[in-house]
Parts: sequence; C-alpha cells; structure tokens
Amino acid sequence: MKKKEVEFPNCWEEVLPSEWLYLLKLRYTLMIKKDIMLNDVKREWCRFVLKNRGIPSVNKLEYYVLLYDLADSLDWMWKESEDGSQVELTFDSTQNLLPQWSNLRGPLDHGNDLTFGEFRAAVGVMNSYVESQDPVMLQVLCGILYRKPGKRIGKPDFDGRYREEFSQARINLYAERIRLMPAHIQWGVYAWFAYFCQYLMAEPFIIEGNEICFAPVFRREEGNDGPRAEQSLGMNGILFSVAESGIFGNADDTDQALLLRVMMKLLDDYQRAKVLTQKK
Repeated sequence: MKKKEVEFPNCWEEVLPSEWLYLLKLRYTLMIKKDIMLNDVKREWCRFVLKNRGIPSVNKLEYYVLLYDLADSLDWMWKESEDGSQVELTFDSTQNLLPQWSNLRGPLDHGNDLTFGEFRAAVGVMNSYVESQDPVMLQVLCGILYRKPGKRIGKPDFDGRYREEFSQARINLYAERIRLMPAHIQWGVYAWFAYFCQYLMAEPFIIEGNEICFAPVFRREEGNDGPRAEQSLGMNGILFSVAESGIFGNADDTDQALLLRVMMKLLDDYQRAKVLTQKK
C-alpha cells in the first residue's frame, strides 16, 4: 500500500459532516440488526473515513491492520457495557457536525445564533421526546432547529441571521419541512442539542475572549432520573424575569434575543444579587 499521511479524527470536533452522517447511519444499523457487532461498525466507519480523506480500500494485509488499529482507537466515540449487551454513541461536543440538511440550515457551532425563543421551544419539545420517544416530537425538534436560510446572507446589509427568524406559530410548518429527514439523522440532531443543553448548564463558554460559565444561573432539581432540562432551566421563569427588566424589550423581544446574551444578563443579575447578599 502506497504510504500517504492523513489526519484521522480523535475527537468529535475533527469529524467531517459526511463522516458524521455515515456514522449515524451505521449506528442505526447497529441498533436494528442483531447480527452486526460494534467492532464491525467501527471498522466500517474507519474504512469510510480513510476513503473520504484520500486512502481507498485495498486488499492488502497492511490496510486491514490499519483498519483494526484505528477501530481500537474509537473508545472516545462509543461506550459498551461489560457484557456487550448495551452500546451507546457518546456524542459530547457543542460543535454542530451537521451545519445544513437539504435546503435547511442548522444552528451555528456552540449555539452562537440560537435565539432564546427557539431554544425555549426546543427544550420543551426535547423533554417531550425524551419522555414519550414519540418520533413526531423528534421531527418537531429538528424542524425548530433546522430552518430556511436567512434572506440577507451574502448581502451588504446582512443582519447576522443565518436562518429565518423563528416563530412559535410556525412550528408545524417547520416540522413538515423535516418530514423527509431520515430518522437516524434526526437522532443526530437530538444528540447535539441534548449535549448543548447539558453543556450550557455546567461548562464554560468563550465569549468575546472571556471564559463565562452559566452554571450558577441554573437551579438543579435532582430527581431519581436526574434533572430534566426544562425544570432545571426554568424557561418561562427566565423569560418573564428578563422581560420584566426591559433590557431586551418585552417578552416577544426577549424571545428574539440571542440565547447567550440572555444568559449573560441572568449571570450578571445573579452576581449582583450575590454581592448585595454578602454585604448584609
């Protein structure tokens, strides 16, 4: 085999969109076919990645050894129970590996363009899906997050909106546009958003060069199954609290504000209240 150097991914941020889509397809196959083993899926994905990055399949021992070695390096991607009966794809990145699907655009990396309103709606739908496993709820979630491109992209007066403005009243329309998105891809959208919610509640963001963690804002209410996102985030309470301050305008204006800006306002309020409490 002719030697050629390629960069093989060792974290989610290095996975290309086409490789993510193929991985989701393989995951689905693994879930529905009992004769498919995790190692089979790992090696097939490694074969696809190598080909996608310029190394075609060849019938040589050196190539198969490479596939086996690369497959063994994917512990960061998969989690398997000791007896092998349970397998989980452990997605843990805020980078959106599916920037667009068909003619629809998804959120920017790290949720940079998520508005508070669409996030609030998506959290509620996600919780419904987690509880019911209703595929309709999954379709609605994807429809909320993947919308048509903004009308001013590429124009001199670009307003910063890469997707059309979100409207609660159009959720059914958004869901209908997603009707042809395969179920395994819809699950990938859910995996990204679920991890983003988890990250938002506990981990730091880099905003304008500063490391900011919103963890103090969230009140976790632990139950037997851990905190539900909607309960922990208190979405309606956040909306009314911020709208009452008037910093973004009324409740409708607040829904159109960027999520991370709303979070920064809440964190500032929390820190100010903490200082006042300590002075007493």
